[in-house]
Amino acid sequence: MILRRSHATAALLVVVVCLLLSGCTSRSGPVADEAAVTNAVRAYNERLAEGMRTLDMNALSGVATKEQATSEYMQMAALGETGVRLDAVLRDIVFDSVTFSGESSATVTTTETWDYRHLSIETSETVRVEQGVVYRLRYALDLLNERWIVSGVVSADDAASEEATP
Repeated sequence: MILRRSHATAALLVVVVCLLLSGCTSRSGPVADEAAVTNAVRAYNERLAEGMRTLDMNALSGVATKEQATSEYMQMAALGETGVRLDAVLRDIVFDSVTFSGESSATVTTTETWDYRHLSIETSETVRVEQGVVYRLRYALDLLNERWIVSGVVSADDAASEEATP
């Protein structure tokens, strides 16, 4: 009887050790970093669309650098000067590539399909509709305080382009 208990205890101990060494460790490495980076790009696009719709780029706080948020604010303000705000919907995003430069910077290339409604700020009436607009974009991301944030967005099709906004 004692022998059976010691075998059972030993078997249980082996199972617990195996679980601790394999399945219970935190996910890290390239796969986890790639998922974190692509999730950061998705969050950026969601917040960018929200900021354009509400005319408030504070939505980019936490997902973009201050410089990148300021750049998007300038584009939103330019639209606003024409009396229009943008209601943008990301219909599809394909992550074409994710590359890392060291531990704290990454570049993501995407192909994105957006639908837009240009709305009058004054009346909220639809002024113009665009559907199925496709962009190839290159995002620069930085790891700050253990969080990936977007530090730049340019057209992947036009190397001379300084800025691109979906």
